[in-house]
Amino acid sequence: LGYITTRDGTTLSAHVWLPGPVDDGPYPTVVEYSGYTPSDPASEGFADIFTGLGYAYVGVNIRGTGCSGGSFRFFEYAQSLDGYDAIEVVAAQPWVRDHRVGMVGVSYPGISQLFVAQTQPPSLAAITPFSVLADSYQSTLYPGGILNTGFAFAWTEGRMAEARPSGQAWAAERIAAGDETCAANQAVRLQNP
Repeated sequence: LGYITTRDGTTLSAHVWLPGPVDDGPYPTVVEYSGYTPSDPASEGFADIFTGLGYAYVGVNIRGTGCSGGSFRFFEYAQSLDGYDAIEVVAAQPWVRDHRVGMVGVSYPGISQLFVAQTQPPSLAAITPFSVLADSYQSTLYPGGILNTGFAFAWTEGRMAEARPSGQAWAAERIAAGDETCAANQAVRLQNP
């Protein structure tokens, strides 16, 4: 896929791993949608697991992360709408079995599934949210009313650093290799709230 254009014109970086040749498809398909590295072509882990099980695996970076366009803000509603658009674009591909997909992921990619599913994309067959939370403020930032200066701060700082222009090494590598869309998508990053 390379890039998925959302309803507001933002381009989301996407990478596809197939378990075999396209001619052998269509394949059952899963999507991981997060701000980490799901669309990094060198990414390992879920892509290896799912393709080994015969699934097509699609990694999509949320807006403002990796090579995706737009600015990043934690759990903003635009991520839900973008996720809807990404699911529908992926499901329309000829290598997707029955033009229906599932979502996978742990923690942030698990939480993003809940946000996308609530928009009810017609082609979303299932979600598998794992290690999710209901309220990031009360359960992560202030559990029991006490400020979490450990994980919460470190995780937030990491996400903000990676959302800066070329903040993820793999995005910088793609830009250096000539990915003009990735390079252009970095321009709005300085507008991250």
